[in-house]
Amino acid sequence: MSYFSYICSLVKMKLNFMKKNLLRSSLFLFSILFTNSLFSQSNNWELYYDDNEIKIEYNYMICDFSSTASKEMIIFKFTNLNEEKITLNYETEIWHNNKKINTEQNEDEFRKTINLNSNQIITINCENQWKEHAIFSAFIHNETSEKYVSLTKFELTNITISDD
Repeated sequence: MSYFSYICSLVKMKLNFMKKNLLRSSLFLFSILFTNSLFSQSNNWELYYDDNEIKIEYNYMICDFSSTASKEMIIFKFTNLNEEKITLNYETEIWHNNKKINTEQNEDEFRKTINLNSNQIITINCENQWKEHAIFSAFIHNETSEKYVSLTKFELTNITISDD
């Protein structure tokens, strides 16, 4: 084997090594960016209510619904700021297409209670035991990503906290 052939084979090996590493690095960076975008929607919490005992934050989450549409839900994060157990009670008021919905007809659906242990944080999502605290916001078409919004406003009212 000539010296030139030897150098060419080394260069080829080095190029193959660099291609493999570039591919691995690209896949790794893509997976990080994809994971970040997937979870970024649930990390941008907006403060809704805050006092000495409780902090309530909200965010939007996309939840599976059917093969043709998903649901956009308003989810909440409840933080007990106390060293004691508390019970949080509140009522939900909603507006669809700028018209307030009469929530008195179905009080159980709109009056909520949640128990929090000392310094506990409860984060609502589409599937956990507290999912009834989430508020429907819109349908999203799975193929076109078109959003069909009907919720135009929500309020949590008559917020009360009692010690357990």
